Amino acid sequence: MRLAGKVALVTGSGQGIGRGIADRFAREGAAVVLNDRDERVLSEARIALEATRARVLAVRADVSRAEQVAALFAQAREAFGTVDILVNNAAWSAPIAHFLEMTAEFWDTVLTLNLKSVFLCSQRLAKLLDEQHKPGSIINISTYGAARSQREMTAYNASKGGVEALTRAMALDLAPWRIRVNAVGPGPIATPSFLDLFNTPEKRDRMRQAVPLERLGEPGDIAGAALFFASDDASFVTGQVLYVDGGALAQLRPAAYTPNLKRPSHAPGERR
Repeated sequence: MRLAGKVALVTGSGQGIGRGIADRFAREGAAVVLNDRDERVLSEARIALEATRARVLAVRADVSRAEQVAALFAQAREAFGTVDILVNNAAWSAPIAHFLEMTAEFWDTVLTLNLKSVFLCSQRLAKLLDEQHKPGSIINISTYGAARSQREMTAYNASKGGVEALTRAMALDLAPWRIRVNAVGPGPIATPSFLDLFNTPEKRDRMRQAVPLERLGEPGDIAGAALFFASDDASFVTGQVLYVDGGALAQLRPAAYTPNLKRPSHAPGERR
């Protein structure tokens, strides 16, 4: 077992990618701290892991709020004594709004949920590990949209681009403490939020056709990459982003997701 004796905290782990990572880490011997804002999915994930005899703690918390992050880590420490591995997965995964129609409140909400939460949780872990004189691993979940933007997802793409920049910056600052920081950039993964967005067979077929490996990814695909970063196999790896996208970023082709394309009512450059 590659994570035997370790404690892993996975935010947003009630379903989707986060749950897939938590399940894989538990199978590899880690004690797992589950976290989500949704009590129902959090309870379902906890019950499923407990059925495997994994050591598990479930904590409902909004990781974009500093006081709730502090309480989350306090409960994890009380239950398991420490946290060795942090996976920053919690995010608003499909916030769609055209740039011309996006409000400042919408922008703030996306950046708070997707970027501020990574800062809050990572700093809390780093301070805990510093206090305990221990090394550790932080894995941030980004997206291939950080490298290739999609229409009407300005705030989301910007937030995940920030996650990748933060990954590199934290890797440098925390290297003397032997805290490694890396990111995984998922491509199209068949999670509940993805399937809600691509809610017809035609839309899903278009997305599959845009992936060279001709399939959608599964949460387990991302879990495998996260496991690598969390394990001793990656002991000399920090500041890196690994895209798990079926080859989507390796090609030039039209976007698989094209909403009703908005056009100006006047010709470009024309005085209104």
